[in-house]
Amino acid sequence: MRIATSHIFATGVRNMARAQAEVARAQEQISASTRILSPADDPAGAAIALGIRQEKARSAQYLRNADLAENDLRQQDLVLESVGNVLLRVKDLALQANNATLTASERATIVSALNGAGEDLLALFNARSASGDYLFAGSAADQAPFVVASNGQLVYRGDDEARRVDVGDGVALRSRDSGRALFVDVPAAAPTFVTRADATNRGSGAVSAGRVVDPAAYAGVYPDDIVVRFSNPPGTYIVSSVDQASGAITRERPRTAYTPGEPLTVTILGVEVTITGNPVPGDEFILEARATEPIALTVQRLAQGLAAAPDTPQGASERAQVVATALAGLDSALQSLSGRRADAGTRLARLDDLRTEQRAIDLANDELASDLVDLDLEEAASRLAFHTLVLQAAQQSLAKVAGLSLFSFLR
Repeated sequence: MRIATSHIFATGVRNMARAQAEVARAQEQISASTRILSPADDPAGAAIALGIRQEKARSAQYLRNADLAENDLRQQDLVLESVGNVLLRVKDLALQANNATLTASERATIVSALNGAGEDLLALFNARSASGDYLFAGSAADQAPFVVASNGQLVYRGDDEARRVDVGDGVALRSRDSGRALFVDVPAAAPTFVTRADATNRGSGAVSAGRVVDPAAYAGVYPDDIVVRFSNPPGTYIVSSVDQASGAITRERPRTAYTPGEPLTVTILGVEVTITGNPVPGDEFILEARATEPIALTVQRLAQGLAAAPDTPQGASERAQVVATALAGLDSALQSLSGRRADAGTRLARLDDLRTEQRAIDLANDELASDLVDLDLEEAASRLAFHTLVLQAAQQSLAKVAGLSLFSFLR
């Protein structure tokens, strides 16, 4: 059989090209320290390696989220600790105020200190996170969650959303609590209320925080709301108790006269509130029954109650009642804060567990990726030497074959 010279050259070139490709591939694998240079090298292994890289990226994000959540929880705990310290200071002031030997000037100093504690609480409630947003505003973290209303009460303007972050596959951990949950919806020591003006009021009247002056009498009304409605003729008002669920009036007191333009103190059904400004007929002020009492309101009622009590034996009795109510409320608030801090501690411990689990998964993925992708340098070096030898042999063989011809023989 006759073999064409062109076939010999073509075969030799193909063999050299194949050997050169193998040498180049081995060199590239050694340089990159990886077995898989392209998905074509190992389609199944490349697909698994890609999945591992994606899982590692998610894991890194989970760990970053866990760090952010830990920062938020630790800062929240520090704020709650500071709030607790303020309440302990308020409790100490309340006990001092209950001393019958204090002068009016000394009691005024205590009231001033209580007002200062209220300002401290406002600053703590509006604490910012390390990133600059408000820590306790829920999802509305770009605006201060607590503001002072016209009647001097702190009003929560945030929402009720607790911030959650993904710290694992299908695991979203609460990293922040809303200001309402922490500082507003605090279980009250006894039935209480919060005051507000009806949204449809047309006058300029404002209602004070108020207080319970006769717990037994108020217990007979609770859980109904109490409504102070200004009526016709002008200069009169009516007090009613209203069922919260149905809005039906359950009892109504006779129309009472007052002097327009002067502060009106209403003491009835075991409660006391003061309405200032100029309400007009039809305006209503609601004393909404609650099983919870905002922390700031507890402090505010203590300060206002001490300031309002006259320097008389009757005033001393009123102060004793104010202090007793405040101490019970402060104890309830401190207990609530303690529970919130314990809950945050549980979440911090959960974060530690999740991070340990995530790092264990990362280690297992690293080992699997190493088995799939990492290069055996000794094997690769041997393969490079072998293919280099094959290339040299192919080059020498082609050189010898190319030199074989009839003319070479005749010479």
